[in-house]
Amino acid sequence: MKLIQDFFNKVASELDKTYFPTVKFYRDSEDCAKVHYNLELFSNGCLTYTELISRLSLRCNDTKLNIHAIVSKYVTDFNGYIYSSK
Repeated sequence: MKLIQDFFNKVASELDKTYFPTVKFYRDSEDCAKVHYNLELFSNGCLTYTELISRLSLRCNDTKLNIHAIVSKYVTDFNGYIYSSK
């Protein structure tokens, strides 16, 4: 899987604007902090894409498909991987 340059910052920024618009500093909200932490784990190769989407879905309180739609914009090549929200 190939990610765009600065993947973490771009995805975190979009998720923050979409799901945590009133949070000034990400550490002020436990859910927002967990979103950033899980993005960091994924960026460092500690989580699979499916795990990332599941965890973000839980913390953002939205469906996996909606989260996948946001995150997938920042993936340049899935290398044959097909996401299934099951």
